[in-house]
Amino acid sequence: MDSSFLQIGSLVLAGLLAPGALAAEPTREDQVRAELERQLRAMVPESPAEVQLLFEGFKPEDGYRLVETDFLLDGEPLAVPAIEELNAKGVHRLAVLKVEPGEHTLVSRVTYTNGSWSLFSETNGFLWKITASVGFQTQRGLRVLVKASPSVVPNAPDPRLKLKLTHAVTAEMIQPPQDEPVVATAPPPVKNTSVDAGTAAKSPPDAGSPVKVAQLPPPDAGVKPPATVVSVTPPVERTPVALSRLRLQVTSKKPTSATAFVRGAGEPVKLTVPTAPGRKPPELPLSAGAYTVDLIADGFLAQTRQVELASGADASVAFALVPAPKAAQAAKVQEDRVELPRPLSFDEKKPMPVKASLAGLDLLVDLLVREPKARLRVEGHTDSREVPEPARQSLSDARARAVADLLVRAGLAPSRVEAVGLGDRSPKAPNLIPRGRELNRRVELVLLRR
Repeated sequence: MDSSFLQIGSLVLAGLLAPGALAAEPTREDQVRAELERQLRAMVPESPAEVQLLFEGFKPEDGYRLVETDFLLDGEPLAVPAIEELNAKGVHRLAVLKVEPGEHTLVSRVTYTNGSWSLFSETNGFLWKITASVGFQTQRGLRVLVKASPSVVPNAPDPRLKLKLTHAVTAEMIQPPQDEPVVATAPPPVKNTSVDAGTAAKSPPDAGSPVKVAQLPPPDAGVKPPATVVSVTPPVERTPVALSRLRLQVTSKKPTSATAFVRGAGEPVKLTVPTAPGRKPPELPLSAGAYTVDLIADGFLAQTRQVELASGADASVAFALVPAPKAAQAAKVQEDRVELPRPLSFDEKKPMPVKASLAGLDLLVDLLVREPKARLRVEGHTDSREVPEPARQSLSDARARAVADLLVRAGLAPSRVEAVGLGDRSPKAPNLIPRGRELNRRVELVLLRR
């Protein structure tokens, strides 16, 4: 036998016996993946991978309020919609991005507070700062949807672990084949590195079940498939929302405790405020907005204050407790008419009440604080001689407005006090004598409970 032929045969035999020389037959899974990638390249050969980032928060009725967010894709911060939008119901789109095929990581950081907390809640004043991350893979022609969602842990051993954040990852074709059966595909592999994000393990498909792959017709030579157009909404710049702090200061000549009600857009917050010297005033974390603070203490006149909190700013509200008069000296209501122990009185032609009669204003405030749903109508009157007839209506208006303004300065909300002038049309006593005219220079106080 020819020696050259033997040498060639030996080389071929050695090559076949070399490690790795015999290539393994492609598995069925490899064949399916290769066919899928061929289809994707035929559909969108120029299309990069796409990622849509979504967020679904708590419903407003759940009682939790989002106060801060921070999302990073591959270490780069993302501009996302404002907190007010993310606090609304539904799923919100954070961003739509074109990315390179391969592995990516999303880190989500959110901060929640309990918007319906009370002093007696175990989560009073809590801020839940939660961080979760998820890894996922992208491919050309695929849109990967990553949704971050907070949830409540019902049986958490510690209130600090009551909330968690999880991610869900799914994938879809950017442009499904036309007139071809739609093939359901599993999402790309997900590697979740978050201790807070718990994802349920999914069972692999049955190895014996057939896998169907849509067969695409070969593309026409020289015809380029249409490009995929993706409508991208520019992300909204995120506006950080900082909580404000409201400090309540209450002083009294003798140690006692008072109950404060802080009323704003949500449910009222009720708390006990001590007045002992050296006690630190309580502080409430609140969002920016307008608030009413009512203070009630046994044996003292109730008081109220209006306060407007700016975002991230601190404010203080001070009260000095005033002992309540005996029952005989309190304001009384007869058929919706409020009667003061000493009525507000007026000098001739003067819109302001006589200073000595102003003590009754504190009684009016006490009455309205204890009936938070009631309002007050102040009706101004004149006598028939103090000013000429054309000026009597204006003077009565001025008297009603002056009393209403004094009540607002004492802390009542302007929406709870209305003023109206009635001139000299409703005299209380005869105008023929000085005493009668003095009684007619007055205001009537009507309690509106509806």
